[in-house]
Amino acid sequence: MTDMDISHRRLEQLEASFGNSFYLLDLQQLEENFNRFSAAFRAAYNNTRIAYSYKANYLPVICAALDRMGAYAEVVSGMEYDLACRVGVATDKIIFNGPCKTPRDIERALIEGARLNIDSSIEIDAVLAAAAQYPGRQFNLGLRCNFGLSDCPLSRFGFDVEGREIRDVFKRVDDAGNCRIGGLHCHFITRDRSPAVYSEMAAKILAVVEKFFKTDPPDSINLGGGFFSNMPEALKCQFEVPIPSFEDYAAAIGPHFAARFCGRHQPQLILEPGLALVADCMRFAAKVVDIKTIRGRAIALLSGSVYNVIPTKSERKLPITVISSIDQGPRRVVDGPFDLVGYTCMEDDVLAEDHRGSLAVGDYVLFNNVGAYTLVLKPSFIAPCPPVLAVSSGSGRLTVVKRAEDFEDIFATHVFQDHAATL
Repeated sequence: MTDMDISHRRLEQLEASFGNSFYLLDLQQLEENFNRFSAAFRAAYNNTRIAYSYKANYLPVICAALDRMGAYAEVVSGMEYDLACRVGVATDKIIFNGPCKTPRDIERALIEGARLNIDSSIEIDAVLAAAAQYPGRQFNLGLRCNFGLSDCPLSRFGFDVEGREIRDVFKRVDDAGNCRIGGLHCHFITRDRSPAVYSEMAAKILAVVEKFFKTDPPDSINLGGGFFSNMPEALKCQFEVPIPSFEDYAAAIGPHFAARFCGRHQPQLILEPGLALVADCMRFAAKVVDIKTIRGRAIALLSGSVYNVIPTKSERKLPITVISSIDQGPRRVVDGPFDLVGYTCMEDDVLAEDHRGSLAVGDYVLFNNVGAYTLVLKPSFIAPCPPVLAVSSGSGRLTVVKRAEDFEDIFATHVFQDHAATL
């Protein structure tokens, strides 16, 4: 993240206004990530577009910023579609994926001109039913493809490219008269996310193009996301595989498309990074509120929870920085190693184990690389979500882009009744 004033005094000032835990969002880092990712792929295949995967972090300020940068919006639910529209994304820049679209979702996306990628035959039924109501309009569809990869378990999504069902889909769409399949889509989460498997993915989806697009290529070919993000060495060394750069991924994918489509008509290559764009754009700040020692083990209680930083409870250790209150007068310093634990009543609410160094009550701990999936997976368990503060480029000033949740936010959808009330 870019530099900002994160002195203990500054964090105390923020605590006075926003509470003793909060997220810090760096929009300048987001822009740098987007520009670098885009530049890497466009250097390898010029007709490349980036679609930001909303499910990674759907803070409206992030979605709106990426829209201004030129990103498409990749959504997988009616809720995310509504969000894209609310932040001002043009519907023809919305890519609607996902396995469980409702007929209403499908009809709306069709009529509004979104880029709809169909996952199953039951979705084709909904498409054709909706299209039949508008015989004077032409509708362009995408299909999600499913094929084997050497580093990927069997996926449950999309159409098996070797099966009969996908052939039937092409025929049904052609027979409808006002529909066509103009795009192919795939998305796989592989074991090591290596450039080699993305190279294999590109080759295999181009083989699908050869199979089903005999005369003209599709308008777009979408390879999904799953790319590693930027990360510091302290995090990289915890993976069993080398961490590729954006340029490594581009070098694995782009040449396949550049070689295949060297003529005038170049299909748009669409990529759907989420984590790769936002993971290193956020930090989480939590205060040390208590320290105890149990049978020789030092335990520091923080004002945050594992659900704020690693809601998946991954065993990997996030890079952390301790902001000491050493200039605040006498204090009781305890030497580690520490377990940094959270405010919930769960024994496994551990934000970090074996932290080396010294801590004191009143210190703050900053957890880095928490921009992906933390906010969207944070449950309303025991305490609401703290606020998100965006760091302004250059000035270092902070803006509230998500206020702290409160009691009313959590319980607004619940029905309360007193002893005399009946339902």
